[in-house]
Amino acid sequence: MRQTATQTDTDDEAKKMIDNITFDEVFDDDRPQMNAGPHPCAMKDITNTADMDIARVVSASGDGSADLPASLAAPVSPISPCTTSTDECSQQHHQPAHDDSVTGRYSDIERQYHIDARVLGSGHHGSVRKCQDRRTGKRYAVKSIQKSQHSVKPAGLRREISLLTEMRHDGIIGLRDVFEDAEYVHIVTELCEGGELFDQIVERAGDESGPGCFDEVSAARIISQILNAVQYLHDRNIVHRDLKPENILFDSKDGASIKLIDFGLARRHDGRREGPMRTVVGTPYYIAPDVLRKKYDQSCDLWSVGVIAFILLAGYPPFNGKDNAETHRAVSRGRYRFAAEDWKHTTSESRDFVRRLLQTDPARRMTVEEALAHPWIIRHSRGPMVFDDSREGEMDNVEVVLDQSYEIMNRWTA
Repeated sequence: MRQTATQTDTDDEAKKMIDNITFDEVFDDDRPQMNAGPHPCAMKDITNTADMDIARVVSASGDGSADLPASLAAPVSPISPCTTSTDECSQQHHQPAHDDSVTGRYSDIERQYHIDARVLGSGHHGSVRKCQDRRTGKRYAVKSIQKSQHSVKPAGLRREISLLTEMRHDGIIGLRDVFEDAEYVHIVTELCEGGELFDQIVERAGDESGPGCFDEVSAARIISQILNAVQYLHDRNIVHRDLKPENILFDSKDGASIKLIDFGLARRHDGRREGPMRTVVGTPYYIAPDVLRKKYDQSCDLWSVGVIAFILLAGYPPFNGKDNAETHRAVSRGRYRFAAEDWKHTTSESRDFVRRLLQTDPARRMTVEEALAHPWIIRHSRGPMVFDDSREGEMDNVEVVLDQSYEIMNRWTA
């Protein structure tokens, strides 16, 4: 049974939330001093995949600049034989054996598209470049996936292509073409010119002139768009399973709209007819504790959205570690803190939104519909506020450390 919350309900619930939080009066003793090295909560991409060798860092370093390795800043080595010579690819006349092919036929992508050598980004199973349609001149993006990699499975690629084929949503990358040759599968999609959300976080986290990372208006609008795309997926029983800033692109340089990309770990799952998913997949900072427990459903995507929201507001992740195992242990414990220095510019609405998503028990975690109806989101859009009564007063399963003075000053007001 769901009902629209009144102001009285809101105030009562906020009081319950306050009563269930452990406050810490000391926050800054262990914070880094100027030129003392990277932030202790700096975020490194430690994705546990065999083909990922790039360490990406979000760090508020001593000089106020973001620390990015040169290998990420200027990747130029082509990975596809079709980026070197059209003739080289056109000489591949043999056709694939049925059992080891993804598409069932070989074709030369260079006949239709010119592919730029510069790598735009790397994902779990491939690298992305710009390409241009030789006939129309229109520009697209192409992800080239090397089939010989141990982590690449033909069935998984077929699933990714199948899912992309049916996607028709403004917040999800659109599929244009698919090509396969002897070594690679090339997936051609829309080109997003605005870059990754990750890069915006890097830039803003390194700027110490302002509070936090994104302001609340910008953060809420980004999260709202992510949620709308996730709702589209969940309505179709599709779980993304790898939501993270690297897989969120700005459609254009003005940063007005975003698109979800990289469906390499996505799958179809109907929780009403199937048992829980049990394969541990995802990126350590964003993976849900229920995924680590090998018993999860589509709500794992909502945990990831909560982590992204935390990062947009604070500039660093809520769960961190020196390696995958330590980060996983931090996620499983579910203990995070709203440090006063980093969260004093935020409202209690934003923190409440994060708390309701970062619930280690997925039964207490907001659904995508509830997240879209949260007051922090609807303050920038329209829609009723609806919550499941059974979840009220049950927000204490994650230990949160928060500065009491700011919470009292910013009581939730609808």
